[in-house]
Amino acid sequence: MAHDAPPRDAALVALDWGTTTFRAWLMDGTGSVLDDVRTDDGALAVSGRADSAQERSTAFEETFTRLCGPWLTQHPGVPVLCAGMAGSNHGWAEAGYLDVPAELSDLAGRLTVVPAGDSVVHIVPGLRATGADPDVLRGEEVQLAGALAVPADQPETVVLPGTHSKWVRLDATRVTGFTTAMTGELYALLMRDSILARLATGEPGTEVTEAFTRGLDTEAAQGDERALTALLFTARPLVLAGRLDPTEVADYVSGLLIGAEVRHSLRGASSGVVALCGPPATEHRYRFALERGGASVRTVGEDAAAHGLWRVALDAGLVPASPNPSAPSTEEQPA
Repeated sequence: MAHDAPPRDAALVALDWGTTTFRAWLMDGTGSVLDDVRTDDGALAVSGRADSAQERSTAFEETFTRLCGPWLTQHPGVPVLCAGMAGSNHGWAEAGYLDVPAELSDLAGRLTVVPAGDSVVHIVPGLRATGADPDVLRGEEVQLAGALAVPADQPETVVLPGTHSKWVRLDATRVTGFTTAMTGELYALLMRDSILARLATGEPGTEVTEAFTRGLDTEAAQGDERALTALLFTARPLVLAGRLDPTEVADYVSGLLIGAEVRHSLRGASSGVVALCGPPATEHRYRFALERGGASVRTVGEDAAAHGLWRVALDAGLVPASPNPSAPSTEEQPA
C-alpha cells in the first residue's frame, strides 16, 4: 500500500482509474514497480458523491490525494500519469479521444493536465472509431501500449476481456480499428436479474468446466441458426429436464456468451497472433475459446497497464529514457 512505501527513488506515479477499480503504481527510473495501491474507489463511486462538475473534480482530487499522498510527500515533484474513466465526461476532467487509425505513440501528445494540490496529473486520451460504426474505448489504450512492449511476436489482434470486451485490430503499433462486446455486463445482468438467475446456485467459476465447454459447443453448433437470445433460454428447459444442474447454469451461460463473442469476432480477425490481455478471472476461458477457434494466443500479464503508462510517460518526456526499460511479463500456459 502507498502508506507503507519506503523512501526509495521514484520516477512516476501511474494511475489506471477505471469504472469500478482504482489502481496505482509507484515506478522507478527503469519502469519497475516500487509500490502499488488497489481499491474500490472507481470513477463511478467517486463521481456518484458529487452533484456538480466542480464537486466531482474536488472528489477526484481528494481521493487521489488520500490514496497517493504518501508517495507525493516522499517524492515531491514526481510526475503523475493517469488513464481510464477519470478522463471521461463523468470523471476528473474530460481528456477527449484520438481518432483511429492512430499510432499509440500519439497518445503522449494529447495529454490533459489537471492541477492536484502541489502536483499536476496528466490524463491520457481514449481512442475513438468514427464513421458508419462508431465506437470508443478508454483505459485499454495503455494496456495496448504495454502489450506491444513485449519482445515477442507482434499481435495483429488484441483481445481485452472485461465488462465491455475490446477486440483491437493493429498494424504494428498503429490501431486501425476496434469493436466492443458487452459480454461481461450482459453476463452480470443475466446472473442477477433474469429468470436464469433464479435457476442458478453456487458461485460462478473462472476455470474451464464441462458446463462452460457445453455452452461453447452449443453456440458453435447452433449460433448460425438460432439467435443468442434463444440459446440463452435453453438453460431453463435443460434444468427443468434434469439435463443441466443448477450449479452449472452460470458456467453454461458464460460458455454461450463468450463462445458467441469469440466465434463472431474471429471471423473478422487476422489469422496472425492474438494477444490476450485480461484479468485471471476470465483469462483461462477466453484463451480456451480462442484456441478452439483456431487462434494462436499470446497471453499478456496483468501489469500491461502499468507498463503501458510507463511507455506513454517516456513518449511524453515525463520520465527519462532508461537503457534497460522494463517490459510486461508474458505467460504461455495451457488453457
